[in-house]
Amino acid sequence: MSHGDLLTQKARYRARCTGIGHQPGLQHLQAFQGQDPVPAASHDQARLETAVFERLGGTIDYCAHPAGIARVHPSADHLVVEVDPKLGPEHSLPQHCLQALLPTQYTGPDENEGGEPGGIAGVRLLGVDAVGLHLGLAGTDARVTLTGPYPKQWRTIVTEHRASCYDDNLVPLWGTPALTPFESAYLAADPTWWKEQADHAWVASGLLRRIALFHTVTKPYSIKYWPHGLGWRFELRYEHDVPMNHEALVAHLTHPVWGMPLRATREHCVCKPCDCDKGAERTCWYTFDTAGGRRGEIGIHFRRARAGRDTEHEYERLVAAGADPKWLAQALPSHHQRSAA
Repeated sequence: MSHGDLLTQKARYRARCTGIGHQPGLQHLQAFQGQDPVPAASHDQARLETAVFERLGGTIDYCAHPAGIARVHPSADHLVVEVDPKLGPEHSLPQHCLQALLPTQYTGPDENEGGEPGGIAGVRLLGVDAVGLHLGLAGTDARVTLTGPYPKQWRTIVTEHRASCYDDNLVPLWGTPALTPFESAYLAADPTWWKEQADHAWVASGLLRRIALFHTVTKPYSIKYWPHGLGWRFELRYEHDVPMNHEALVAHLTHPVWGMPLRATREHCVCKPCDCDKGAERTCWYTFDTAGGRRGEIGIHFRRARAGRDTEHEYERLVAAGADPKWLAQALPSHHQRSAA
């Protein structure tokens, strides 16, 4: 295989994983000769990316893109995440994400509320500039930049969140370079658990760096995920006539050269191509285990709706959230054709 062919394949893989397009991916790889199309994060970088992945919130309602992420720009020591503007028809996804990430300490009268920090202990707000809002992890060089809103909008979100903290007896902790005594005591109460979480952070980091696969190689209209022990569970929902393409998703996640070091197992699959059972719901389960043999690190449940199931509600919420009509035509073709008529 020639160098040009290899570079093209790497650019294609990067484009599908990140959503940034083939040409920008090709230019990046030409500038960083020898770099993997989706480089793995360092230990501390993966910890910060796991926090963003967990608390982003784009799976609790319908956003313009699955998980609420339009694109990611991964490099060896940094990650840029382009978040969708809306969480559902009305709420701000950037605002929700920031509120869920930035740590606070409750100092009010309710003694039951002050045992653990709000947000994620150790996450720090490093600043806002023309590029975006910059997050870090106390005591490390880890960096994640959130983009989407203009700098003025980010500053307004931060100002409003700080004001609401004081109204709710919450002390912002995100401005100090080092861990606060409150955060340190919280983390020291269960060091084994936090170490295990840190050691498994590469899983969520690897998924976040490939999050666009959920709208480039497969077309669910809904994706939800949540932590499950030290791993993750996903549920992907499809309209009845939309192919689930789970083999393509699995192949990209576990690519033998550029994918994550995971082994995929098909636990259950009934995605028959026919409607011989009156178009019943199709459901498939895959689990992904680490190279070390730990089972169930990731579980993905693919669900294709039964024939005739009305997804008008989902379609309307996606339209209100700003979803691209071209993507809607692929993920919810029946409603899109009806609305375009």
